[in-house]
Amino acid sequence: MKFSIVLPILLVLGCYAADFDQQVEELQNSNFGQTILQTILMELQTGDPVVSNLIDMVQGLETTLENEQERDDKRIARISQNCDIDINTLKDQINQNTVNSLTLKSELDSLNPQKVSAVASLERKNSEINDLKAELNYQTHKRETETITYQVILDNLEQALFGVNQVKGYFNSYLDVLVKNRKRFEKPEPSFLQETYSFKYDQSEVDDAEDQGQQFTSFTQVAAKVNKLKHHVHLEGYRAMLEMMSRLAAKAQDEPSQAEVLTRKVLSILKQIENYIQSERIREDQAEALRSGNFELLQTLLSDQLVKASQDRTYMEGLVESLSTRIQQASNEKFEVDSRIVAKTRELENRETDCRLKKNEYDTDTANRIKQKRAVAVAVDLISSKLGQLKRKLLAN
Repeated sequence: MKFSIVLPILLVLGCYAADFDQQVEELQNSNFGQTILQTILMELQTGDPVVSNLIDMVQGLETTLENEQERDDKRIARISQNCDIDINTLKDQINQNTVNSLTLKSELDSLNPQKVSAVASLERKNSEINDLKAELNYQTHKRETETITYQVILDNLEQALFGVNQVKGYFNSYLDVLVKNRKRFEKPEPSFLQETYSFKYDQSEVDDAEDQGQQFTSFTQVAAKVNKLKHHVHLEGYRAMLEMMSRLAAKAQDEPSQAEVLTRKVLSILKQIENYIQSERIREDQAEALRSGNFELLQTLLSDQLVKASQDRTYMEGLVESLSTRIQQASNEKFEVDSRIVAKTRELENRETDCRLKKNEYDTDTANRIKQKRAVAVAVDLISSKLGQLKRKLLAN
């Protein structure tokens, strides 16, 4: 019976001793607990302290801890509020700058192809202007060549006409001599040889010898005069005509009886040649007038096209310059916006890190105060219920 009573008492005492050792060990395992034990030890060494005073002293530490916790709670609330405001503000700024950057990128994506197209159009317009200038220069040069050719042809026709009139003068002079000689021996009566030819020639165009009153009395003299004229002529067609006249003169020399007939035949041929030269001159004049008119129309057309193309080029140059300016401005703005995004992102990361560190510091301090308040509670329990054991334990150490 006694054993059954003693055993529970021993168990309670064992548990009580084990609980005391755990409490003391718990205090010794932390700096704050060690400080409490040292403070209690200092009070115990001064004499027999009042238990309530020890408890009040230790609980004063708890009050301090609670005040610190309340202060930190308010501080972390302000910090959290400021962090939320700053972080949200930075995120809004980053989002707005991101929108601006995307808008500028979209604008650049639209402007760059427009500039490429405008530059290509400007190059084509420059090529068109160069082609128009080349065509205008070619047509101008062609027209100058045509004018020179026309003048050469005109000079040749004038030379041929002058030569024909000279030869006509020679043969008309000879024909007059033949007619006068024939009339001496014939009665005047109508005949083929007396038919009048309406040959007109300018007496001033007859050779100097004729101006001096020289009369041709034979085909030989006419042939000699024609041959002399032939050596001073460079126009091929005219030379051929003179050679033919020389041959006819030689034939008439061989057949004197045919001299008047051949002379009239030559004059008829010369008249045809004169008419041909006049018609050729008219034709050349008409062709020259047509070429001149066509050139003026073409020159006006090309000049108008050149003016229009130059105006288009001026507009395109302005368009390219305007697009280049807008692209440069948009690129500069985008660079600034992207730089702000990078800066604000870095600022956001730093602010989030700072807020996180302060929150971690608060959490750490709060956890430490919980442990410290636990140590205060343990110390109060030791002082209030186990002060004797605590005193022996502390004095023994």
